[in-house]
Amino acid sequence: MGIKDLLRFMKPYIKPIHIKKYAGKRVGIDAYSWLHKGAYSCSMELCLNSNSQKKSRYLDYFMRRINLLRHYNTTPVVVFDGGNFPSKSATEHERDRKRQANRDLAMEKLKEGNVNAATEHFQKAISITPAMAHQLIQILRSENIEFVVAPYEADAQLAYLSSLEVEKGGIVAVITEDSDLIAYGSQATVFKMDRYGNGEELLLDKVFDSVTGTPSFQSFDKELFIGMCVLAGCDFLPSVPGIGIAKAYSMVSKYRNIDHVLSVLKFEKGSQMPEDYPKSFREAVAVFQHARVYDAGIKKIKHLKPLPQQLLQTLNEDLDFLGPEIPPSVATAIAEGRLDPVSMEAFNCFPSSGYHQDPVSIQTSSRPQKPEITIVSREETGFIVFSRKTTEKEITGKFF
Repeated sequence: MGIKDLLRFMKPYIKPIHIKKYAGKRVGIDAYSWLHKGAYSCSMELCLNSNSQKKSRYLDYFMRRINLLRHYNTTPVVVFDGGNFPSKSATEHERDRKRQANRDLAMEKLKEGNVNAATEHFQKAISITPAMAHQLIQILRSENIEFVVAPYEADAQLAYLSSLEVEKGGIVAVITEDSDLIAYGSQATVFKMDRYGNGEELLLDKVFDSVTGTPSFQSFDKELFIGMCVLAGCDFLPSVPGIGIAKAYSMVSKYRNIDHVLSVLKFEKGSQMPEDYPKSFREAVAVFQHARVYDAGIKKIKHLKPLPQQLLQTLNEDLDFLGPEIPPSVATAIAEGRLDPVSMEAFNCFPSSGYHQDPVSIQTSSRPQKPEITIVSREETGFIVFSRKTTEKEITGKFF
């Protein structure tokens, strides 16, 4: 997930921190990264669609971390992934194949009575669905926790929020496990935050401003940095054989011109470099710079950064790889968690006694502290189905 080996390569710039550094600040949360981690504890129940109460442990995990942030007076802004991203389809298909293979292996181990081995494969078979995310959204609503569902990539949405002033809904840092945030331009990114609030932080300005840092990025601008990341291999484009992060850095640092790098790569790799690689490369770079995001102020979709005319001409104004346009009312319904971003079905919620979170213990060291109890509710989910061809007027008038 993310840019291959980027975090290892950037290790000299990654420093340990505690989340209390962001006391009094707004911090973005990559929702699916915590949902995935939480789902490990109930992977078998989720994969088998069990009725066990253990199936909701991923919600407990998430809310414990939310409460940890609130304990340190940090305001969480939770961002969910949205619809399927065209540029990522090959990566998603491969991930689906691996998940299915692991589920099949898990079932075999379960039949053999080897529960431990089965659990390991179930954990690799986990897929976080919009329905699971919606269960969490209802808890967040009941707790007055701010959230937004991105039109497509949560990473792009988080980077967009990072670019805004706090008064306009911006955030000062992002908590994630995904190195893509660095390529998207997140100024402050926290990785590997544990249950005590300890994590690892990368500040992008310090990467570019460092005089003594190794590897040095003083000769890089942000476009060259993104080019290096794409060359190394990302979710939108696999690398050319033999090109990893170190080689990508070396080439970009040497030539300082992406077109020149692509020419040299073609000369050196020959037939190993796919014929359409330059086009796919430019599209991947464009995703990191101009992905579609949701603007809550104007309640519509926009680009992370405006598309320059020269780029539009280069791409022949074909922007399908950034995801299809979404009508404003549909984009708002997705952003507010009222519409499944994948199936385009409306969530129809009915209150129930539902979910009650176990007492949450905020731990600031290896010794547990006095519990802080939070009771929240979860609603059952139903659906109103409509066609993808349903007009914006029908959606607005009939369902919302």
